[in-house]
Amino acid sequence: MIRKIKLLAILLILQSTVFGISLATAAIGNEWPPLPIKVVYILHASSLNESTEIPVFKVINSANTRITTYRNADFQVVLHEIDRGNYTEINGELEHLTQGTACVTLRISIPVTGEKWEWFHGLDKSIEMKTGTAYYDTIPVNTTIPPDGAFNGKTLTDGGYGDAIGRGTMSFYPLCAVNVNNEGKGMGIDLSIPLVYRLGAEKGKGLIAEFDVATSPLTEKFPNRAFFKLCTFSFDGKWGMRSALETYYSIFPEAFKKRVVTEGIWLPFTPLRSIPHWEDFGFAFHETSWNNKDTKEGEKMSNILSDKGTDVLSFQYTEPWDIQLPILRKNIPYDTLISDKMIPVEHQEYVSNSATRDKNGLLQTRRLETPWFSSGWAVSITTNCDPDLNGFNRYQYVLQDEIRPATKLNVDGIYFDSMEWNWHHDLNYRSEHFKYTDYPLTFSSGIAKPAIWNFASEFEFMKKISDEMHLQGKLAMGNGHGWNPFAASNLDLFGAELSWYSSGDHNTDALDFKRAISFQKPIVFLLNEGLNDKAFTDSPYSGYEVYFEKLMAYGFFPSFFSTDASNDPYWQDHKKIENGRPFFKKYIPIIKLIAAAGWEPVTLATSDVASVRIERFGEAGDLYFTIRNNGTKDVQCIVTPDISALKISRKLSAMELVSNQKVKSENNKFYMTIPGLRTQVIHISK
Repeated sequence: MIRKIKLLAILLILQSTVFGISLATAAIGNEWPPLPIKVVYILHASSLNESTEIPVFKVINSANTRITTYRNADFQVVLHEIDRGNYTEINGELEHLTQGTACVTLRISIPVTGEKWEWFHGLDKSIEMKTGTAYYDTIPVNTTIPPDGAFNGKTLTDGGYGDAIGRGTMSFYPLCAVNVNNEGKGMGIDLSIPLVYRLGAEKGKGLIAEFDVATSPLTEKFPNRAFFKLCTFSFDGKWGMRSALETYYSIFPEAFKKRVVTEGIWLPFTPLRSIPHWEDFGFAFHETSWNNKDTKEGEKMSNILSDKGTDVLSFQYTEPWDIQLPILRKNIPYDTLISDKMIPVEHQEYVSNSATRDKNGLLQTRRLETPWFSSGWAVSITTNCDPDLNGFNRYQYVLQDEIRPATKLNVDGIYFDSMEWNWHHDLNYRSEHFKYTDYPLTFSSGIAKPAIWNFASEFEFMKKISDEMHLQGKLAMGNGHGWNPFAASNLDLFGAELSWYSSGDHNTDALDFKRAISFQKPIVFLLNEGLNDKAFTDSPYSGYEVYFEKLMAYGFFPSFFSTDASNDPYWQDHKKIENGRPFFKKYIPIIKLIAAAGWEPVTLATSDVASVRIERFGEAGDLYFTIRNNGTKDVQCIVTPDISALKISRKLSAMELVSNQKVKSENNKFYMTIPGLRTQVIHISK
């Protein structure tokens, strides 16, 4: 959703006219060009709600670096701008100089001049920008409201559910991009620092970054401070966001590094060898646990051991973001719920040390409908899984109970479940936890009280485990990936669960984002709700073609789990398996080919029909294009590759892989007929 938001003078504004690779070249000798920089801030707790300008205190210039310090009696802001050749790195720090805490929206504006402005939205959309408004692509972010209620308050509002995270919105993509007088100008965040942020632009003024941060003397690793990191860069405006992404990936190669060399689909829990002729389905990633069993050559053993030698990688399951305790009745007094009578002895110590606290000092306790428990209901207590917390904590319990037993069996990786469900947006006001956090605090607008964004604690856990896995040549997988971009810097592959009946999690915007944030890392899907629909149970089983071809267009891998993500799993129903086998055998080998070739954001090919979508995989010598008709009517289209940019000097010829037919071509153009809502794949070989 494109939001046009009037600029607010109440925000902290930092202005810098240096942009992209122009830094060093704009300097005179060893001096940076003299530029006015203005800093304004507001404390969200201020009853006056007035902005205050901070004067420049000191500027240090060199050939490729400028350090500017702004200071008044209350705040100091230090901005480091570093020319990295093809981009500019911007490191910033805000320090609160007086006693107490502060909740601030920090605003960085990088001026760009020009008459004609275009704002890029998603991978392929753009809009002409108008003067006087700021353009953002944001989504609302609030503490998740429990669908089944909560225990810590008479109303959900009492417990803080629905409270805004920061000012209540965050950007959808980790970068923004504009075309100014036919020149691409972009800005992106560093994904290794999880912050509540927004990126945008205003015509005639420039690019904008906003961070909703709080300072406290209790953050011992950076007392009374908050910090951030940005980059600015130029790109080919002709290709819009796609070209901006290409540059962004090159700036942060470690965050987008592809470590996975196995391509294929996701198998949740079911023992691999229990599936007849499992080799037909293209399994690559097995979500399991060290104590789940399979039978190999008549011997019962852990799935992890049984999977060895199959080219299917095993991943140990963990979901450390909360502790779920089954309950027999839904209405239990809060004091009883959190007592030793309810919490088993094995969980009491780490719950005491790790449980998060809401704005009233109570544990964040949700009521959940849980088909994975025989009682059908559970209480969920949000836990801070920061590995550094004092005493025996949630991280240490998970390490002891799940991860170490799996690593002793030489598991291939760790699987983080439910990354963006219920707990990730909780605000943890437990001040004794501030001491251990590695990342800046945030707040909720209207409350203006420092808190830990719980996703930042999740990030610390994932980073700790992922770094250890990578040092051992192993992998990290995360499920529940919706839109939060920060996990990309830790994970090697992403999982997402879908509903056949709701397109919100698999419409064009959602799938575009998932492809963009993963770059060439695998994304694997499970279809849950709707897998018993007639589209999948009645001949000719047309749902398989619709589902598989939609994901194939992006190089994504389809699979199935369970209608309630627990009971009656697809991979234990032999009738369903046999219905699906021909479709897996038909499509998964093709998706493996294009995924292995690697998605490239800039397609270097165009179609003459607006509803036809093109994605490119690989380069000259082993080049694939997926051609997707997002319209409902059949179309005839002409696909024109840019043979010069693709570095192809010969006459083009190609095969369509789904039909295994040669594609009609003339004058280096492909003439194709694409049915509505279907996908074709063309291969241009050596």
